[in-house]
Amino acid sequence: MDDSEAPEGGRGTAGERFSSFTKRNVLLVAVFFLSNLLTAVSTLVTAVTVLRETRTDWHAAEYRKLRELRAGYTLEKFQKELGPPVFRTPLEPGSALVRNVYRPREQCWVEAISNKTNAAVTYAVTTCDPTFRPEFFFEGNDRRHRVVLNKTTLSEVLPAQEQRDEGLKIFFGGTGSSASLVFHMYDQGGGTRYRQFAWGLNDVCPTWHAKTPGYDPQSAWGNWYQEHRPAEDPPGHFFLPEKLDEEARDIMAESVVNTYAESAFAEHMPDYYPDQIGVSRLIVQ
Repeated sequence: MDDSEAPEGGRGTAGERFSSFTKRNVLLVAVFFLSNLLTAVSTLVTAVTVLRETRTDWHAAEYRKLRELRAGYTLEKFQKELGPPVFRTPLEPGSALVRNVYRPREQCWVEAISNKTNAAVTYAVTTCDPTFRPEFFFEGNDRRHRVVLNKTTLSEVLPAQEQRDEGLKIFFGGTGSSASLVFHMYDQGGGTRYRQFAWGLNDVCPTWHAKTPGYDPQSAWGNWYQEHRPAEDPPGHFFLPEKLDEEARDIMAESVVNTYAESAFAEHMPDYYPDQIGVSRLIVQ
């Protein structure tokens, strides 16, 4: 029954009235549609923005935690910031020194070697994820130096002339139970406020990243080491500056560091890291 057939005074069903209304008000319906569409788009944009900001904030929060922790702090401070350690082993059998290994995020490993008073005598961070880039600062010779993991190369931390005066700790083992490592260790006494610092390449990361895409620092260092290693081949051999030829300097300029480490005041880092610096691949894998 159409409108002409409706009983006098009758208005039809609600559906019939709405259908009639929309036929007469196409513009208004279009406005309603666009309004709903804009609301949906706005909601989606807001969700994407929140997700992006959450991710950014997550990284920023982690970077801040890692940057503000220091060798010398108590293990309680480390646990408060990073949670409980996932590995805890003595540095040597019977030793009061303990390796405390944390995994606050999948992207990184943190190690603090503690003494019998539960103070961290060393602090080291390793990250294998090229998108995770915590930064660290330290004082040396009246300068403030900066290390950004997965961004800074071995040769970029120190000024060119000072870097030329420094050696490297290098070792490439021939078996799966021996470490591969390349580290710059830095100690200027009072110039570094009686702390020692290190940055370099730890083999807990299966891939060592390079400044130039396609370059393989691990193979380059391995080949260089085989040609220049001393006859006694001690683990963690230290190459003096004059032993680092131009080929080694070129590899340094390509090698993006994955590890930063520091010692507490008046502590000697090689006492705790005679070989690998930072988390040991044999412990965590």
